[in-house]
Amino acid sequence: MKIIIATPIYPPEIGGPATYTKELCERLADTHDITVITYTNSAEAFPKTRLIPVGKGRPLPVRLGIFFVKLFRASKGTDVIYVQNAMAAGLPVALVCMLRGIPFVLKFVGDEAWERATQRRLTQKRLEEFMASPDGGIKIRLMMLVQGFVLRRAAVVTTPSAYLSEALIRTYGVKPERAVVNYNAAESTQVLPFETKHVAHQIATTARLVAWKGIDGIIRALSIVKKKFPDAQLIVAGDGPEMQNLQDLSKKVGAADSVTFLGNISRAETWQLRKNSEIYVLNSTYEGLPHTVLTSFAAETPTIATNIPGTNEALYHEKTGLLVEPGDYQALADAIERLFNNPALGKELAENGKKLLREKFSWEAHTQTLNRILKSVVA
Repeated sequence: MKIIIATPIYPPEIGGPATYTKELCERLADTHDITVITYTNSAEAFPKTRLIPVGKGRPLPVRLGIFFVKLFRASKGTDVIYVQNAMAAGLPVALVCMLRGIPFVLKFVGDEAWERATQRRLTQKRLEEFMASPDGGIKIRLMMLVQGFVLRRAAVVTTPSAYLSEALIRTYGVKPERAVVNYNAAESTQVLPFETKHVAHQIATTARLVAWKGIDGIIRALSIVKKKFPDAQLIVAGDGPEMQNLQDLSKKVGAADSVTFLGNISRAETWQLRKNSEIYVLNSTYEGLPHTVLTSFAAETPTIATNIPGTNEALYHEKTGLLVEPGDYQALADAIERLFNNPALGKELAENGKKLLREKFSWEAHTQTLNRILKSVVA
């Protein structure tokens, strides 16, 4: 098949859609004709694929227009478009597909209206509460209208968790038979160009620095942990609008010397960070199904995460990791100390996580399901 993959972000940026697109292209390029269109300033295509970049330096309406035009030109003769969100990439995809008569499949990993409202502190609601009763004014409601327009026009909407599938059916009126769960798969084990060295009492997290990722809670938990483990340190990989707030918080709680902000780093460097660290922490208040937890399973790094829908479909408490309630940084500190005090437990959790990857979150299962969906909508 001739497939266009439309994605809002692309390596070297870190984040689920960028990593996922790279991994997916590696697995589809031998059997399909793959073109990737994305917002990026990079000009480096993945092997055996074609890249259509849309520069990131212009205002959003201009970028949307350029994306639409380039996609329309490239889509002639395309069998299906696979798009990674319902807004910046999804809207031009929906419009092009209406004009061309091409089916598209949309991967829905999160509600962008809720993300925007949360990032701008227009709401404090969890996702399910927000979707039932949105906050944030006319712009947020307009985003939800756009998402609904795009989602209802997709031939199939895939989600990485049952939780998200149920949410979009309930909120956006997607027909149940068009909402299909296709669990995320972990990226393959990374062959690193440099050595790894385990650092005792090092905690790692990788995320876009936005409010719902809960990095502030990890910093607060670290300030508690340091009373018993003075050498404990937190390494944060990623960038975003909360960077300055988090740096200020680390100073406020007396942990500035123990928190390192790396900014955006390469995929190989995130693997090195996991391998070097004693614990990986994901402290989000929302996740569709966290790719970063699956990556930590693959890296065999003991993982602590919040007990929220989506995340708890992959991380099972005291089996593949430890779960804590969102917003409870004392409980998070206790979980970190528990793993510091009991390395054998950490090893057992990591081994179980690796086993779960093979059983439930393999790339073989993911690509088989995706190929079946793409072929069905083309047929």
